[in-house]
Amino acid sequence: MKVKRLLLSVLFTAALGALSGCAIAPASNVERPAADVKVYTPGELSTNQYEVVSRIWVDSWRTAFRLPTYPSEDEAIASLRVEAARLGADGLVNVACSKQAVSMWSRSAEPAFLCYGNAIRVRRTAG
Repeated sequence: MKVKRLLLSVLFTAALGALSGCAIAPASNVERPAADVKVYTPGELSTNQYEVVSRIWVDSWRTAFRLPTYPSEDEAIASLRVEAARLGADGLVNVACSKQAVSMWSRSAEPAFLCYGNAIRVRRTAG
C-alpha cells in the first residue's frame, strides 16, 4: 500500500512540475505585421547577412502527418509571412511552392498549394 501511495505521489509531483514548467514559459518576441515580412529572391542576400529563425512547415513533427495547403500560391505565401511574423522574423528566403495532386481521399477537386521556406532575421550592418 505504501508503494502505491509513494508511486502516486511521485507521478503527481512530476506531472505538476511539467505543467508548471509550461506555464512559466517566456513570452515570444513582439509580433510584427505580416506585411513587414519580405520575401527575398535567390541571390538578394548572402548567407552571412541573415540568421535562420525557423524552417517553416518543415521543423515541426506535425508535418509528418499534415501539411497546410491553400487554394492559391498567393494565399500559401501569405500564410508563410504570417507564421514568420509570429516567430519574430523579418524575412523569408528559399521559398518554394508546389501544386499538390488531388488525393483520392480528398473530397475536393480544387487545387492545393503547399509553400515552405526559411524565416530569417536580417542582420543590420552599422553605417
